[in-house]
Amino acid sequence: MTVVIAAAVKPIIGKSKLAEERVRKVAEIYDHHGGKVRVARVIMGMYAGNMLLQTATPDFTTATSVMSAAMNDDAYHQVMQEREENPGAEMMGPFMFRTIYGDIAWDTHPVSQMRIYQISRKNVPAAVSILGEVDALTEDIKVVGVAPVVSEDMTIIHATYQFKSISHWGEQIDKVGMSEEFQELVNKANDLGTLVSSGVYMTI
Repeated sequence: MTVVIAAAVKPIIGKSKLAEERVRKVAEIYDHHGGKVRVARVIMGMYAGNMLLQTATPDFTTATSVMSAAMNDDAYHQVMQEREENPGAEMMGPFMFRTIYGDIAWDTHPVSQMRIYQISRKNVPAAVSILGEVDALTEDIKVVGVAPVVSEDMTIIHATYQFKSISHWGEQIDKVGMSEEFQELVNKANDLGTLVSSGVYMTI
């Protein structure tokens, strides 16, 4: 299992550079205190234009320890004070998630497509089984299932597909996503829950 703490940042028009600088400063702080950190930009779909700050740890104890250390760091306080005095973005979160299938592959597969399903908790094990079937279709895509732990919406799970590049994403949609085998699995998933949104984001 991997625990991911994530925040979404929506830059104020004209202050995108400032917002990114601050996100990267906070990322450095979380990295310094032991988190595996990723800064990403949403390029399509849900939250397009936003930046994401994601911090991954192997368990909840480590996740909360890293978060506590970061939030008590003087450098973090300085960034927050600068934000108060001269806002550069609106922040959503942070939220906490855990993997329920597979794992993150940010180092080798920096482009992610998330497909968000609203689903009853009793159907999650069956959904995880379907993710396994999807994963078995190809070794080129890294599949990970994610469930919320602390979030504004606890009725969802993320089926996230990780790719080597934007062009690789398109190639794999043609090769795998449009295949009869994958579409059959999508139909099975639709019997368990409802696909409510999607988005694509990439490491920057």
